[in-house]
Amino acid sequence: MEHNEDLARLAGVVEELLASFNQLKQEKMELVQSLKDKESHIQELQSAISRFKEEKADVSQRVSGILSALEQWEKGQVGSEKKSAEENTSQAFSEAPPQLFPMES
Repeated sequence: MEHNEDLARLAGVVEELLASFNQLKQEKMELVQSLKDKESHIQELQSAISRFKEEKADVSQRVSGILSALEQWEKGQVGSEKKSAEENTSQAFSEAPPQLFPMES
């Protein structure tokens, strides 16, 4: 009779261990899936970062080009203004210089 009690107790312990094992196995599967999801999300974010870096470099290059074009244009304007100023000094001083913003009274 004592052996039957020991076997019943052993069977109960084994059942508890199996239940615990199955629960841990389920938790592991959930964690592995969560890890895969996180890794996928990280990959997406890294791709987005790469795209944004490329876009930033493109925008920076375009802005530099625009600034360079403006500087060249400004240099051309300054050069033409100097030529115009030299031509205007040879004309009579009675002419009023052109005004960018006319003054009204």
